[in-house]
Amino acid sequence: MADKKILIVEDDPEIAASLSDILNLLGHQIVGIAESFHEAFVIMEKNEIDLVLLDIQLKGEKTGIDVAEKIGDRLPYIFTTAFADEETVRKASELGPYGYIVKPYGMKDINPAIEVALNNFQRARDMNSEEGGFLSNHLYIKANSKLIRLNDDDILYMEAKGDYVVFKTLSKGYVVHSTIKNVVEKMNPQKFLKVHRSYVVNLEKIKDIEDSSIQIEDKIIPVSRQHKSELMARIDLI
Repeated sequence: MADKKILIVEDDPEIAASLSDILNLLGHQIVGIAESFHEAFVIMEKNEIDLVLLDIQLKGEKTGIDVAEKIGDRLPYIFTTAFADEETVRKASELGPYGYIVKPYGMKDINPAIEVALNNFQRARDMNSEEGGFLSNHLYIKANSKLIRLNDDDILYMEAKGDYVVFKTLSKGYVVHSTIKNVVEKMNPQKFLKVHRSYVVNLEKIKDIEDSSIQIEDKIIPVSRQHKSELMARIDLI
C-alpha cells in the first residue's frame, strides 16, 4: 500500500505538516496541500491522485463535506476532523466516505485507515464493473434522485458539461453528476470510445465520419486529432 499519491486538504498548517511527515514515513507521496475547496480542486485537476485526506472544517464558506460531494465516487477519501459530534458524523457518513479519523491521530491510526480506504474503494469499483460495467450490457446511472437502467444499445453518446455528463439516448438525455474520465472507465471499451475531451460515443451508432467530426443521428460530434487514429482503427473500413 506504500507509494500512493495523496492529497492533504487541511486548513491548519501545523497539522498539515505533521500529517505530511507521517505519510512520508509511511512511504507515500504528497501531491499537494490545500486549505480550501478551491485549492483542492486546482490540485486535483493538475495531478494524478490515489487518495484524499480531507478535513471537514476548511477555509472559506465551503467545507470538506462540499469537497466530498463534488469528488463523488471518483476518488477514495478519508475524513479527518476534531469535531466528532453526532451531526457532523451523520453528515459525513451520508456521503459514504472510505474512512473517518478523529484528531488527534498518529501513524497507528492513519496507516490502517489508508489501507482500508483503498481496499474498500477498489472493491466498490470491482463490484460496479461486474454489475453495470464491462461484464454486462447495461449500467445504472443516478439521475433526478433515481437509479435508472440504461442498456448499452440505447446510448448514442455521452457529453461532458462542466461537473456533469449527459447520457444521450434516442428519446432523452440524462444528466449525471460525474466526469467524462469516470464515465470512460465504467463503459464497455468494445462499444464505446472517447473521441474528444468532451465526448464518448457508441461506435455502433456512428452514421458518417469526416476529417474532424462524426455524425450520430442529427448530432455532429467533434473528433480531436489525438483520438482520430484510434477511431479509424476501431471501425471496419473497406
